[in-house]
Amino acid sequence: MAENKNAAKEMIGGHKMTFKSFLLNYNAVVILIALVIVACIISPLFATPQNINTILKQQSIYLVISMGMLMVIITAGIDLAAAGTVALASIIMVIAANQGLNTFVCILLAVAIGAVVGLFNGFFIAKMKMPAFIVTLALTYIAQGIAFMLTNGNTLLISKDYPIYQDLVNPGFATIAFINIGEDALLPLMAIFAIAIIVIFFIIMKYTKFGRLVYAVGSNETAVQMAGINSRAVIFKVWLLHGILCGIAAFMITARTGNATALTASGDYALSTVAAVVIGGASLAGGEGSVPMTVVGVFVIAIIGNIMNLIGLASYPQMIVKGAVIIFAVILKSVSSKAHE
Repeated sequence: MAENKNAAKEMIGGHKMTFKSFLLNYNAVVILIALVIVACIISPLFATPQNINTILKQQSIYLVISMGMLMVIITAGIDLAAAGTVALASIIMVIAANQGLNTFVCILLAVAIGAVVGLFNGFFIAKMKMPAFIVTLALTYIAQGIAFMLTNGNTLLISKDYPIYQDLVNPGFATIAFINIGEDALLPLMAIFAIAIIVIFFIIMKYTKFGRLVYAVGSNETAVQMAGINSRAVIFKVWLLHGILCGIAAFMITARTGNATALTASGDYALSTVAAVVIGGASLAGGEGSVPMTVVGVFVIAIIGNIMNLIGLASYPQMIVKGAVIIFAVILKSVSSKAHE
């Protein structure tokens, strides 16, 4: 009886949330709240509906990619080629659109390109057991090369003469009659689309067998294999899903801008989403991370950039600040891990 009481006390104590443990476990939330307060003080423009609308539309693409990046990092992988995948899928989509193909077909093509890249990554990383860093680094160069070859370094515009322009670009996730949410609404339709994907992946990661297997593989792949589970198949599916999400992000960015450019392959979609996942508390060693905290991580980076834009800070100092925040987040993660040992 005494042992049962002691065990109960330990369980209660293990779940007791002190202020210190909250700071250690949810430091990204504290950072986000502090940034919002600072932003409101620094600039009265921050809390305006127009600025919030802009942030949500910009970050919707990062939020979608970060869901796939979260799964990749939980399985102890990393994707350096996300920006290249998005660029390639976007370019193929615009080329197809300018051939007069149906809007739905163009969207499917973008998603299919993402899926093909996911299959490529999944084959070499899961089946051939090659390091994700090397595979995706090589794919970054391949994607950039193909993107520049297809566009000759130019920006491809969706022709206004084709239905896809009216379907996606104008109004482009802005005004759909049955939802009636305008371009300047506080919650744009693109953000609603991203929220739907976030909810889906929250359910997958928290309540499904696949989600539990993703965490298990990242925590201890050997134990998973000893239990008779094909861990390599789980990793393969993770990369496939991540590629599909990059394809979805590609048609979102195409709808938002009305064009496609090879410069997207040189963008920060990969590094910013990796940073967001890490700031949200995921471990690059695998086995840790959550959908809600990844969302927090995305907005930490977004608000840092937005604040610096509002005060007119140049882009290069912004890079320094973002890098410092990432290092700070990793230090906090290290402190948190040691505190739980």
